[in-house]
Amino acid sequence: MNTTKVLKLFFVITIITSCSKDDNSSQNPIDQLPPETQTGANTFGFLINGEFINVTNTSAQTAIYQGGGIQFGAGGVYMVVLDPFTTNTSYKFMDIGAGNARVEYKEKISENVFCIYDESDTYEGYVTFTKIDKVNYIISGTFEFSTITDDCEDIQITNGRFDLKYIP
Repeated sequence: MNTTKVLKLFFVITIITSCSKDDNSSQNPIDQLPPETQTGANTFGFLINGEFINVTNTSAQTAIYQGGGIQFGAGGVYMVVLDPFTTNTSYKFMDIGAGNARVEYKEKISENVFCIYDESDTYEGYVTFTKIDKVNYIISGTFEFSTITDDCEDIQITNGRFDLKYIP
């Protein structure tokens, strides 16, 4: 099994039980997301169709630099950005290639049923790095995307933010 498939499998297994989604309807969902930091705080959060997801379990987060790109994500969101990538550039989630990105999303519907949205299902979106620290191995930034797949709800991920330590 190749490394990418192993990473995806590990990622899917660990994210299923590690997302925080409180039912505190009096708070604005955006205010429940982690702060936008650039310190390697290992935070990852986003709104999915208006509801917040905040992944606080670091074993449910992934961030690995290998093979000419960075692979990272949590909460069912999995992103890959290939070299070269820099700060303050928006990488579109289409046409994977050098300097571009791809995104996948997997959502657990019931005990053994999942909706899987792969990169070909994404019709708009981007990721932007606000910090890339190759000495302390930190990536921080924002993301959003929209995706669809047959027999599943349309997904709109907004206000995504991450501040992760990555494995070089």
